[in-house]
Amino acid sequence: MLSGKINGSDDAQPLSRKRRGRVLARIQRRYRTVTETIPIGPLRIEFTRVAEPDAVLDQIVEEEDRREKLSGRRRESDELRLPYWAELWDSAVGLGVFLADSTPTPGTTLDLGCGMGLAGTVAASMGHHVLMGDLEPDALLFARLNSLPFASRVRTRRLNWQRDRLDERFDLVLGADVLYDKTQWDHLEPFWRAHLKTRGTVLLGEPGRQTGDLFIDWIQARGWQLQQVNVAATERSKAIRIFVLRDVRAKKYGHSVDAV
Repeated sequence: MLSGKINGSDDAQPLSRKRRGRVLARIQRRYRTVTETIPIGPLRIEFTRVAEPDAVLDQIVEEEDRREKLSGRRRESDELRLPYWAELWDSAVGLGVFLADSTPTPGTTLDLGCGMGLAGTVAASMGHHVLMGDLEPDALLFARLNSLPFASRVRTRRLNWQRDRLDERFDLVLGADVLYDKTQWDHLEPFWRAHLKTRGTVLLGEPGRQTGDLFIDWIQARGWQLQQVNVAATERSKAIRIFVLRDVRAKKYGHSVDAV
């Protein structure tokens, strides 16, 4: 089990300050940032995030208003992509804690809807080869910055789970707070099937919403085995739920949650 700060990575070369400075400079042209050390189980993760997530929303709305004035066309409300990525959600912390405590065997991992990259960075710190995927390019810049100590085993890619398919499969697929919108479930479930290895696992961080309750029966009815683990990940009184999903067809391989 790992301990210590993320800067004490096991990569052959030390983190390049110049490289970090270039990525951070790109980010800070658009966003104010704050860097803090986040306790994740036995780990201490140095993490850079958006300082004021609400200001990002205001900025997006203002930019959209300017575009509408120039074009004379009002976009439908569902066309406006809200900057959920700019918030560090408790579910990402909970997912990171679960990973750090369960110490899964290093393999290939997809952090789907990675946001600023916390869960994927934890996985990379534990030796996993990680693909960070998100729809928003700015989110991927943060994910790239935060995972730089492990750059040799981290990739980033713009990814839309509604229509994109990758020519690879993963041992682990991570998702922090991706279940809040029920309309996305019909896109997520086939995406997981298309990208999970036969013995693979989907790990979802869920903060206890009603949609999370509904998801349990919904996903089991579609041939998935679900086990729930509660993780005390933050100062919030309510635990983060980790949904551990496996295709029922993988039962014959004898895997259990302890193998995650």
